[in-house]
Amino acid sequence: MLQHQYRAPWVNLFNQTIANELNPPNATPQPFITCQLATVDSQGFPHVRTVVYRGFLFNDKNNNILTLTTDKRMSKYEELLHNDKFEIVFYFPISKKQYRFRGIARIIDNEYKPRVDLSSINPRTIIERERSSSDSDSDFDSDQSADSDDDETVLEIPSGTSASSISSPPSACRPVSHSLLSPAVANSIQQYKTANNLSYTNLHDLESVDLSPPSEREWNAEILRQWQGLSKKMRASFRKPAPKTKMDDEKQMKMDKIRRGVDGKKEDVGLENFALIALFTDYVDVYEMEKDKRMIYEKDSYQMWKEDEVCP
Repeated sequence: MLQHQYRAPWVNLFNQTIANELNPPNATPQPFITCQLATVDSQGFPHVRTVVYRGFLFNDKNNNILTLTTDKRMSKYEELLHNDKFEIVFYFPISKKQYRFRGIARIIDNEYKPRVDLSSINPRTIIERERSSSDSDSDFDSDQSADSDDDETVLEIPSGTSASSISSPPSACRPVSHSLLSPAVANSIQQYKTANNLSYTNLHDLESVDLSPPSEREWNAEILRQWQGLSKKMRASFRKPAPKTKMDDEKQMKMDKIRRGVDGKKEDVGLENFALIALFTDYVDVYEMEKDKRMIYEKDSYQMWKEDEVCP
């Protein structure tokens, strides 16, 4: 049995906490939720900043992927392109809860799209692996097993090449192992499960299904959906001069015009500087202060989550 788009056990609790913060009883509703994002620069220095939480990727809570947005000219864009490790922390004062998320991030824009590796959940791959494992076990030779204790796997580096000189592509170009399906495929599977009243899907039922990741068209549609979800003021901020460039009279005048909405530019002009950040989380630490309770959620290589209660 296998679950696709398996909602992590922390998601419902997190969503309820968000709802409580946005619409607190006997208090003024909050316009948005902020959190603190930590990245690491090329010199190894950590950088922490407050960012706005933008919901789940493709507006689908079952994929467990949180999203943020950024201006491509900001430092976190380059930092995440070359070091994909992240941590974000949410503190909710009304609910007295803290959520700490950790994992790898991927940039989504007109140049970069996440490369999703579905092999850990692909029915054909899993079935073939199980068959191969079964065949190997049946043909196993105990004498060969004894000899294998002395074997070593050696990584060979071409002659004249130092290990430090081998360059690796930006993190944004590396595949990320996840159960993220094309929204169209995920919807088809969900309809099949609903029609058959299933919570899980049998591997062999899906052996003939092409489990494909999101397409270029679907990625572009998500970029546009998130862009259009921003306020007019926020979209205008992407037309401002590049962050951290030295201020002068010309830039000050431009910012004043943008602030007053008289810069003469269409709202979508700043889209060229807009990017999404998809947070592929594999570790969540939740502390509920009023209950003095702490839970740790971790994802394994088969995209399944385990949860443990630990001492606060």
